[in-house]
Parts: sequence; structure tokens; C-alpha cells
Amino acid sequence: MALGKERLRKIHGLTEPTEPADPAVLARRRFHKAAATWLAKWSYPLQAAFALVGFVVVLLPMFSKGWRAVIETTPVAERVFHDFSSLSGWAMVLFFVLLALFLVLNWRVNDYPGGWHPTKQWGFPNPKQVVEMELYPRLKREEFVYWIGIFFSAAGTTIWMIFFGVFAFFIRIGG
Repeated sequence: MALGKERLRKIHGLTEPTEPADPAVLARRRFHKAAATWLAKWSYPLQAAFALVGFVVVLLPMFSKGWRAVIETTPVAERVFHDFSSLSGWAMVLFFVLLALFLVLNWRVNDYPGGWHPTKQWGFPNPKQVVEMELYPRLKREEFVYWIGIFFSAAGTTIWMIFFGVFAFFIRIGG
């Protein structure tokens, strides 16, 4: 049995906003809903895909010389393997993009849509919570934080690549 929006908001201690909404932001609501719905549907499959790629392309070649030879003869896989197992190139770009988005989200902690506050509600809302509780922006400052959160969630699905890259890096320097 699914709980309603009002019940979920009450459980999380959220109240309905009292400030008047910006009509320009409300006019873009369909884009907000589409992005949150897409991310709620695809977040976990994307994480699984990037975890599999991270394991097969970044970590597994550190244990198997035959598999490493296969990866190093495939142009895209070779670049991914090299960058993430040595923590250079695209791995560092991805890390600093995620870090910048995370810092912006923490800097604008009071501007979350729907009255959400990460220190009171135990972290950032996941895409499923955004859809279920309709935590869509009503003001321009909320919209800025909303889109940063969407980009952070989408880019965050690739965190597994960095995770396996760190393991591969320490295996590389250790042995």
C-alpha cells in the first residue's frame, strides 16, 4: 500500500510552503516532473550498469593478465581503464564535478524545494522521494538547487567507476 503525498510529507516533517510561487518556475513544472520521473526510474539501473563497467573494465584487468590484454586492445575500454585505474584524466574530471555539485548543494542547503532540509530529513531527497512527495521547485532559488540536485543524482550513478578505480589504483601501486 502506497502512502499519499500528504502522509509522506508529514512523516518527514515537511510543511506546505507559504510563500507565493513564481509563475515562470511553475510554467516549467513539466520539465521538473519529467527529469525527476526519469531519474527515479533509471537511477538504480544506471548504478548497476556503471558498477558492472567499473568492475569489468577497471578492476578485473588488475587481476587477470588475459582480460587486461583484451581491455587494452579496445579503444574506449582502454581509455576508461587507464584513466580510472590510475586516477587521472576523466576520473579526476568526474570526481571534481561531483565534488563541485555536492558543495553547491550544501552551500544552498536552505533553498531545497518543498521545505526539505538535508540536516533535518537525514540527507538529500532521492528521486523517488521527489516524485512521491512532489518536492518540485516553486521559486527561482529552489529551481537552481533542484537542477543541481538532478545533475548530482545523474552524475552520482557513476560513483562506482571511481570506487573501483580507487581499488585498482591501490592494487597498481601496491603490487
